[in-house]
Amino acid sequence: MDTTILRTIGLTTNEIKIYITLLKIGLSTAYELSKKTDIYRVHVYDKLEQLMEKGLVTHVYKGAKKHFQATDPEKILQYLEDKKQKLAQEEEQVNQLLPELKALTKLPQEDTKVEVFKGKEGLKYFLKDIIKTKKEVLITGIDDAKYNETLPIFMQQYFRDLKINQIKERIITVKKKGVFLFKEKNAPTTNYRYLEEKQFNPTNTIVYGNKIVIVSWGTPVTATMIENKGIAETYRNHFEHLWKIAAKKN
Repeated sequence: MDTTILRTIGLTTNEIKIYITLLKIGLSTAYELSKKTDIYRVHVYDKLEQLMEKGLVTHVYKGAKKHFQATDPEKILQYLEDKKQKLAQEEEQVNQLLPELKALTKLPQEDTKVEVFKGKEGLKYFLKDIIKTKKEVLITGIDDAKYNETLPIFMQQYFRDLKINQIKERIITVKKKGVFLFKEKNAPTTNYRYLEEKQFNPTNTIVYGNKIVIVSWGTPVTATMIENKGIAETYRNHFEHLWKIAAKKN
């Protein structure tokens, strides 16, 4: 069987081997799959987790043992559809970010410093820098839920440090039901206001001191930090305009 197309759409060699084996032999333990495929059991577990995330494998318990089985091969089409939807979302996010990225090319280079940070540590870096700078923080396009899911413990420390250093934080977010907000007892120096979705730019932008941070929630999450006094002032003025027209209650 030529399985090249499965590699092309994103499955690894070992994922393909395990998936094909499960289709052939049916319900199996990781130990049985390890023997059938000659893949170390610890690696079998890793690949099974990845296949389950793709929707190509499920598991059931028989007694105390976990058994795995391949889902219907039609699920491969659903996996491709999910990839298309994710790609479309990422394309939309890039399109929203492009005007701001293009604007960077027009900045006087000698007056501007640009740094790019990837992953959780990148988020922590600029959040720690906010505490170090000790200036008011202005935020638009935020999704508090993503920060809470990505850095649950660190965010508690961040709000604690905002309070200790008496740093005010103002956030403009979208006006809709169910939007996640940090509770006042956890974030006592943070104030929220709300815009209708048609008025709202979902790009997560943070302004503090002479710095602007643009956060893109892709894989991995990326934080682009721009240090430029004039640009920061422009963003700050724009924020103040939105703050005036934003509603105080959701």
